[in-house]
Amino acid sequence: MFCTQLLFHLSSFKNLFMKKSTSFICVSLLSFLFLFSFQNANAQLWKKIKNEVKSRAENNVVNKAGNATDKAIDNTVDATKENKNTNASSNDANGNTAATDTKEKAPSINTYKNYDFVPGDKIIFQPDLSSEPDAELPARFTVNSGNVEIQSYEAEKILHLNPDCGATVSPLMSSENYLPDQYTLEFDMMYENQDGNYFRYASDFYVEFRAPGDNNYHGYPIYKLDINGISKIKFGGANAGIIALQEEITGNTWHHVAIYIRKNIGKVYIDQYRVCATNTLPVGATKVDIKADRYGIKIKNFRIAEGGSDQYKKILTDGKFITHGILFDVNKSTIKPESMGALNEVVKMMKDHNDLNFEIDGYTDSDGNADANLKLSQSRADAVKAQLTKMGIDASRLTTRGFGETNPIDKNDNAEGKANNRRVEFLRK
Repeated sequence: MFCTQLLFHLSSFKNLFMKKSTSFICVSLLSFLFLFSFQNANAQLWKKIKNEVKSRAENNVVNKAGNATDKAIDNTVDATKENKNTNASSNDANGNTAATDTKEKAPSINTYKNYDFVPGDKIIFQPDLSSEPDAELPARFTVNSGNVEIQSYEAEKILHLNPDCGATVSPLMSSENYLPDQYTLEFDMMYENQDGNYFRYASDFYVEFRAPGDNNYHGYPIYKLDINGISKIKFGGANAGIIALQEEITGNTWHHVAIYIRKNIGKVYIDQYRVCATNTLPVGATKVDIKADRYGIKIKNFRIAEGGSDQYKKILTDGKFITHGILFDVNKSTIKPESMGALNEVVKMMKDHNDLNFEIDGYTDSDGNADANLKLSQSRADAVKAQLTKMGIDASRLTTRGFGETNPIDKNDNAEGKANNRRVEFLRK
């Protein structure tokens, strides 16, 4: 029908125009008619695409049929998804929610603004994994069960607890009685979850506190922290209750775990939240291990520190206090968010005692160039002052000095000694 109408129109134009320009006009009209028809057809196609995109976006279903129309729809839907919240979840064929594989933003100091965890005063275990070879057993940990090895991840060496083997590992110490009455334990951990649906129900991870001589790593210890699933924990003896978390623990993301123990008193922090506090812990635990269940676990920045006494009392008796709780990125003066516990303690002390003024002294270990360490320590002291002023302390009450690797308080020939020498001191003026 279309061809018949087109021939009729061309015949009419031929009878009307017999000049030399007739052919040019006919070709132009033919092009116009063809373009008009194509645009109508194309408009119908894109109308179909637009309606389908809307339908698929609303129902969150994309069926890839392989023809040109579906490819256009798929590309449009994908572009729409990219503009949405990167923390959104998607539904599988059974309607179960699974986390999308998007990289979450790193926590900030503002995220930790109410953090009150303060590490112990003296570091007794903080292994340096940086020189250990990949795919080898860790030199500073005892593998009690399953498979555990050193791996490289994101330009760092980490401790890897392999999945599906009940991997259990503990600090390699000279005796089984290394946990004092008062101490803190910290580390960063990451679940390796590949099964988003099952992860919710079988992602248990344990920190187990044991008596000397207890090597039954399949039995119940004196007490333990059980990160149970992604939304709850248990902390205490065998009859400890379940506690809901403020935020769910996600896989493939670093989470900071911090534990404070003083005899029967215990506090647990996960990321910026204090998730548990109890005064009913069974006593007698002298050693600790960590254990994975179904999923692989990455561990880094493992540290045990003794003590955690009142810093104001040290000011009165010693005229200064030392903190290992203000942490920095490697070879930088960027303050880590988990430092906010120690910083909040200083701010509270200075606001409660208006007569307190401090010189902030920065120190490093002996690794690297002495001049570079001197500059780094000064930069870190300045960063601490800047953060304290942001938190409401008048800058006139604070001065800074960098001492680099001088005046060590411990040996620089082992990881723990170096960790103790990397410190910030607050000297009363």
